[in-house]
Amino acid sequence: MATRDTLITLRSATVLALALLLAACATQPVVRTQAAANTNLAGYRTFAFMAKPGTDKDGYKTLTTQSLERAVTREMLARGYMAAAPGTEPDLVINFNVKEKDKVQGDLGPGGAWGGYGWGRPWGYDYGLGLDGYYNDIQTVTEGSLIVDLVDRARNEVVWSGTAVGELTKKVLDHPDQAIDHSVTEIFTRYPLRPR
Repeated sequence: MATRDTLITLRSATVLALALLLAACATQPVVRTQAAANTNLAGYRTFAFMAKPGTDKDGYKTLTTQSLERAVTREMLARGYMAAAPGTEPDLVINFNVKEKDKVQGDLGPGGAWGGYGWGRPWGYDYGLGLDGYYNDIQTVTEGSLIVDLVDRARNEVVWSGTAVGELTKKVLDHPDQAIDHSVTEIFTRYPLRPR
């Protein structure tokens, strides 16, 4: 039979494990992918990056673009693609975009709606409805979206696109390379071709 101290320790360990699991889930990006109809991604052999991707708005290669190129190159090579030799035309051209948006979040509170009497209409006494503590813990969070597009160079059409959406937390902003690497890995777990 378990002692009281053993049960408390087990309960504490369970709560800690659950908290860690929930924290890990909270930092996972939401990933969506889409492929063009009747596209055989195994039919492409070589890839290169756009000369001016969406992540380079000021005429130079940003640190974000450099991190994205490293992570996407790793994923493409793992799936049997080859980087196009300089001066040759690649089968696929890869573009990146990042977007940010603020989002207001709040929880419904226990207060709910309440009714009461008061002055109403231009004259007289009337019944009214109000909200008492309807929303609790209102906060604004910033979401970031990373989009990776694979474009058929000959047709100039996107053949596959992956998007990762996640909250831009302090940890993400303090370690952007890790966040980019993680997001690219998550996006390519949905790619139709598996690593070799």
